Amino acid sequence: MVIKKNLFILLFFSFFSMQCSSVPTNIQPQINGLVVAGKFRAAMETIADNQDAYGKNNRLLYDMDYGLILQFAGEYEKSIEYFNRAKRAYDELLTVSLSQEVSTWLVNDYLAPYRGEDFERVMINIFQSLNFASLGLWEEALVEARDVDIQLRLINSQYQPNQKNVYQEDAFARLLMGLLYEAQDTLEGYNDALISYRKALTIYENDFAKNYGLGIPQILKENILAVTQMLDLEEFKEYQEKLGPVKYVSLEEKRQKAQVYLIHYDGLSPIKHQWSLPIPLPNGYVTQLAFPQYDKRNSEKKEKIFKAISRANEETVSAVEKGQDIGAIAIKNLDNRRARVIAKALLRSGAKYFLEQQGESFLKRESGQTSARIFKYLSNLYNITSEQADLRSWQTLPERIEIARLILDQGEYDFFVNQKKIRHFSLGSGDVKFIIYRSAE
Repeated sequence: MVIKKNLFILLFFSFFSMQCSSVPTNIQPQINGLVVAGKFRAAMETIADNQDAYGKNNRLLYDMDYGLILQFAGEYEKSIEYFNRAKRAYDELLTVSLSQEVSTWLVNDYLAPYRGEDFERVMINIFQSLNFASLGLWEEALVEARDVDIQLRLINSQYQPNQKNVYQEDAFARLLMGLLYEAQDTLEGYNDALISYRKALTIYENDFAKNYGLGIPQILKENILAVTQMLDLEEFKEYQEKLGPVKYVSLEEKRQKAQVYLIHYDGLSPIKHQWSLPIPLPNGYVTQLAFPQYDKRNSEKKEKIFKAISRANEETVSAVEKGQDIGAIAIKNLDNRRARVIAKALLRSGAKYFLEQQGESFLKRESGQTSARIFKYLSNLYNITSEQADLRSWQTLPERIEIARLILDQGEYDFFVNQKKIRHFSLGSGDVKFIIYRSAE
């Protein structure tokens, strides 16, 4: 009888140790290597052939990675499909089954589906908006950009006032909305663009400057001056005084020309690692506290030039500037929820300790001191191996989104980032184009 009980205990803890030691995927580093090398088609084929490698609890991760790789490869329609899948998966995971939630309290968060970081849900909308913008579908792009504000309010409504994230507004999404409204080339569109530009400027000035060290992009300064010059001369003068000398092109002149926006994804987003601390408990028990932290990945930031060369070999250039610091947002977002992660880990350790004490007392009473000692040893081993931080993340994200704009006469142009040709366009008066370019230099 004693042997059977000891064997049962051993098998019980071995089973849970295997459950908690499993990692979500080993395929992400391979895919990231292909992305860094600029082999987007190979990355697309690799992820398409390896959905099972992500594991059953990581469908959201798979859809987000696949959707972004498809965008890198210029497969915008298919990217839209996978980002829509990711949005549905994220929304479904807001309501988690009781059995899944209980399993995370008994073992660790790996036993539940990956629900995504709060900022990752917002990035889905931004990338989806850029998919539609690249296809010239302004209304659809605007729906996605506007949804950013809705998602941020929904996310933060789940937390107590003292637990809300710093990331409650997104300046880049507001700037993007302004560009999309302006592209409609209507009086109503210009009015809506001005509202978006005002909000973007305020967020850059306050939230983004304070929390992420990111100031007002030059494009925003130029566009808000051009729009206010047409709509409100008094406000135009206020912005001239506030922003200082800014060279800009009027809306009337822009309507006679073409605008080409570069959306440049640069660098590698931070990656999670585990921080852990062993904690001794009464009566000879031990556990550990484990929670995730982000590590920045080395990605040197180099100055870049966006350049157009006409058929007459004339060059037009623009500096590339940072519009969104995804890495800084990721780190701050995780810092904000650290207290919630630690609180759950402490409660989980307390619950395990209570159950283990009950189990030890039962075995000592029913089977003797030897069985109780074996149980305590396996309990401590289980506590150390099972308490793992959830290190899953959207690893194909860039570290930052950069932006540039060229205003050109109608005609045919080759477009370059530094010396690398990235696109060719035949442009007409009033055209607005978006080019998405990914590098990890």
